[in-house]
Amino acid sequence: MKQDLSHFISEGVIRGVFSTQAKARVGFGATRKNTAQTVYMYVDEQDDGRFSIQALNSSFVPTGDSQFITREELLKQYLPEPDVYMKRYLPAMKELEEAVSRGEEHLENKELFSAEYEFKNALRIDEENIRATFGLGLTYLERGEKDKGALVFKRLGNIDGAFEESHKHLFNEFGIMLRKQGLLDQAMQHYSRAFRLCKSDEHLLYNMSRVLYEKHRHKAALWVLNRAMQLNPSFEEGQELLDVLQKKNAKPVAVEDLPFLDPE
Repeated sequence: MKQDLSHFISEGVIRGVFSTQAKARVGFGATRKNTAQTVYMYVDEQDDGRFSIQALNSSFVPTGDSQFITREELLKQYLPEPDVYMKRYLPAMKELEEAVSRGEEHLENKELFSAEYEFKNALRIDEENIRATFGLGLTYLERGEKDKGALVFKRLGNIDGAFEESHKHLFNEFGIMLRKQGLLDQAMQHYSRAFRLCKSDEHLLYNMSRVLYEKHRHKAALWVLNRAMQLNPSFEEGQELLDVLQKKNAKPVAVEDLPFLDPE
């Protein structure tokens, strides 16, 4: 039977919620038996004609890693679920976006306890939400709660996509707050992780240099800052820090002495 995918075609591509059956064994001993469970997936057609699929959590929000399948696999193994898409997925995504946006607005207004409440609400819907996780960490650091901020820092390391370029303003801001709270080692680890995925951002390199400067590693700070200035010679904040470092007669070290940059 030919499937009706008209509900899921937007701007010429297919995206929406589909379901598949996953086999599972339940029970113990003599009562143990095989059963089939319905698994809902968010499907999004890619430019190359493949389809990314991502499981929905209990709140009907995509979570975990994406996988890729062909159109033939989609039509053979998955069933379209327009009701789930309209009645569960879209409302859940709207609720999530609104909670994160409210949290970010409270954070910007320094309404920190309200920000914490909204970010936690968002994380109840999607425990891996990147904006909410960064937001919660920033909220804790703004309140001077270093231990909680450090816990969020560790959590970020386990979330895929946290350091994608699309989130660079978030991890830059979070690293700045780690530095301002005196968590210099965590800030350095944070920026090093971000640098491996985004090596052409002068602001990221400048912030790394600031951390190294505060750790009294002036030669390393100068090497990193020189790289930032090569990317943007008119970078005013970078030039100000460069003047400070040059007054200290710092000479750049070799890149081999900067393992945190992972230059390869």
